[in-house]
Amino acid sequence: MEIITYDATDSDLVAVSRWTEIRAIRDAKLKAADKLLETAIDKGLGETAFRQYRQALRDIPQTYSNPEDVVWPQKPSLPQASA
Repeated sequence: MEIITYDATDSDLVAVSRWTEIRAIRDAKLKAADKLLETAIDKGLGETAFRQYRQALRDIPQTYSNPEDVVWPQKPSLPQASA
């Protein structure tokens, strides 16, 4: 078994760990966004805002170079049912 060593600094290790956390949060938000989009489609609502939200979530790792700078996109809401 080969042992691989890296010359990673503590800062590098923290950044890698933080990106792992960011991706896990993003993945959970994407699952919720998928359900939200399905609900919007089922109700015959416009899909654009929901699709844009999902795309913004997918783009997080490419949009930000520092995990501490990540700003989560605003989740669109479904209209409230009228009485």
